[in-house]
Amino acid sequence: MDTKLYDVGHIKSRVHLPQGMDTALTSGQQRVLELEDGDSFVLHTIWIAEDNGVIAKGLSQNASHIAARLARWARGRQVRLVYRMIDNDTARIWRLGTV
Repeated sequence: MDTKLYDVGHIKSRVHLPQGMDTALTSGQQRVLELEDGDSFVLHTIWIAEDNGVIAKGLSQNASHIAARLARWARGRQVRLVYRMIDNDTARIWRLGTV
């Protein structure tokens, strides 16, 4: 279970999502499907509080883990992604093309 949520920034161009998707997609997965070759977005992790306390750093996932997971997911859909870390909580993700 993830202990961090994440938010994604805007992209420069939009492509409509395909209709008839069987499963619900995360916001990151939806954003990946909207990208065209050369487009990018910023993924930023958000700390969440649990029982009025901050979740311990060791229990959380940083942006690199989430970005790597998105890249693996995209590869299964014939999309090639790369990412560059800005800091532990932020990564920029690019679509390079198809596999």
